[in-house]
Amino acid sequence: MQFGLFYEWPNPTFRNWKTLFEEGLEQIRYSEELGFDYCLIAEHHFTNYGNSPAPLLQALYIAQHTKRIKIGTASVILPVWQPLRLAEEVAVLDNLSDGRFMCGVGRGYQAYEMAGFGENIEESRVRFRESLEVILKAWTSDESFTYEGEYIKVPNPVTIFPKPLQKPHPPLLITGTSVESMQLAAELDMLPFSSGMMGQDGIRLQYGVLAHASNALGKPVDNLRLGLQCMTYVAPTDEEAYEGLKYARWQNRAQRGLNRQDVKNGSVDSSPYEGELDDEAFMKRLFFGSPETLIEKFKSLAEVGGTHISNWMMFGGIEHEKLMRSIRLMGEEIIPALRDVKPPAGLAEGLLKEPLVSNEELQAARLGRAPRDMAT
Repeated sequence: MQFGLFYEWPNPTFRNWKTLFEEGLEQIRYSEELGFDYCLIAEHHFTNYGNSPAPLLQALYIAQHTKRIKIGTASVILPVWQPLRLAEEVAVLDNLSDGRFMCGVGRGYQAYEMAGFGENIEESRVRFRESLEVILKAWTSDESFTYEGEYIKVPNPVTIFPKPLQKPHPPLLITGTSVESMQLAAELDMLPFSSGMMGQDGIRLQYGVLAHASNALGKPVDNLRLGLQCMTYVAPTDEEAYEGLKYARWQNRAQRGLNRQDVKNGSVDSSPYEGELDDEAFMKRLFFGSPETLIEKFKSLAEVGGTHISNWMMFGGIEHEKLMRSIRLMGEEIIPALRDVKPPAGLAEGLLKEPLVSNEELQAARLGRAPRDMAT
């Protein structure tokens, strides 16, 4: 298994952004020392739900202050970017980070944020696919090209410079929970990141979709990759870890407020909502606990196909000191115990014998809506 950190810099009290960001950088540098593999940066705009509006600039700054750790986006929201400009900026970032960049892309899931750029979320799936086609063409073509899409048009022949340092381009990630996301990941050899809160049944079905899609393309299924985002908090004991529930509550409620577009002066409504889970049920979806507890929880993810764990640790205004302790316990006790853990041999082949599921069946398998940063 590989392990990383996920950041969107939530800011419940609107405290100083530079201080908040630098705390995240200190955590990332510490995680690098402890053997974490990567960090992932979200893109969010216009609210305190997530203060991460410039993921490529933030990634470059992190690269300048680290040496080994991979740095990725999860995700750049393609419909709000000019694709040629994004292709150029990612190529520059890949060169300046010495080839440590991973390019995570998504179509966006927050209508409020997209509306701020004058974009319509109903058009986002087509815009996403067209933008991705242009970006890949820009990275890999040495000859000038044009493009004629429904929304994206490149009427005049262009060639971008520089090309990415990594060939043919930086590794691609896609964040999403849908059948289409898994199929696109298989088609383009992307690392898909889903939600650890899908529950074991949902994750197993997603892994099956990935296996079916890879097999249909004639690709091997014996070494599939599936990333899972997990809201994680490690403490010396389960009881101490459970004290972090209030921070996860804020993040969950704030996301619901953002989904409703219930925002005033940039502040997302984070009040309790009808139908929210009680503490016991909510805790089952979180990766909170002692190192011993979390080792078993992460092993259970590997049993159904999980290979990459993205630990969402900075959530809901949790204090820097608690986060640093959580990172230390992950690095010293959990990661070494799980480094050689992987999905069972024959899991993908067995899932190929089962029918391909629909989006409706996939969503029915999950434990219910939960805090996440899924983009497709």
